Amino acid sequence: MLPDEEGLRPTPAPDHRAFVPVRAALGALLLAVAAAAAAAEGAAPTAPTFEVSATAPTAAQLAHGKQLAQTCAACHGIDGNATSTQFPKLASQRSGYIVQELTRFKPAAPGKKPERVNAIMNGIASTLSPQDMRDLADYYSRQTIKPAIATHAEWVKIGEGIWRGGIANRMVPACAACHGPGGLGLPGEYPRLAGQWSEYVAAQLHAFRTGARGDNTPMHEIASRMSDRQIRDVSDFVAGLR
Repeated sequence: MLPDEEGLRPTPAPDHRAFVPVRAALGALLLAVAAAAAAAEGAAPTAPTFEVSATAPTAAQLAHGKQLAQTCAACHGIDGNATSTQFPKLASQRSGYIVQELTRFKPAAPGKKPERVNAIMNGIASTLSPQDMRDLADYYSRQTIKPAIATHAEWVKIGEGIWRGGIANRMVPACAACHGPGGLGLPGEYPRLAGQWSEYVAAQLHAFRTGARGDNTPMHEIASRMSDRQIRDVSDFVAGLR
């Protein structure tokens, strides 16, 4: 890892595996308590149950998503590969993240300000039902991204240090901790960033820093601690990440 622009080395990403034994022990303790309570009442303890709600989209739903994508093609491309750096690439993006953001663009009620404000997207999202959002997101998530490329080797080296280790003296965590070492994101929460336009990533980091992007996310606090140069460097690294 390389030092940041002020000469301090970034800190390593936290190892979330360390929490697994704690969670397992807590789960076992809760089951034991439940079993003891049931035995005290003279009833046999029952096995825990769970329900799986996620289902794979049907061919008809994917076809519907492709049909909806016709409306989005001018900005994002029919296959989710935007041709302008002003708009994000949606191909290969996490389906759950696309649904999450479309929901944030849609006003919760007529006349109510949406969580995420954008003149174009607010109008489009307001016409979409929850099923429309899922179908569109599933379609885009199954398209192959045509990744952007990094442009400056020096920026990339510094950006990689920020991505993998954060910025210690500014208390900025490693980007990889949430977006994954390869930039593929985490299901339902954090987006894929690998291969995204560097200009778009930088614009969003600036929007988080200023509060112009108003959705509820830790990125406001993180971006507020980053300099313009640091935003530039990590954004260029993201564009070249594969």
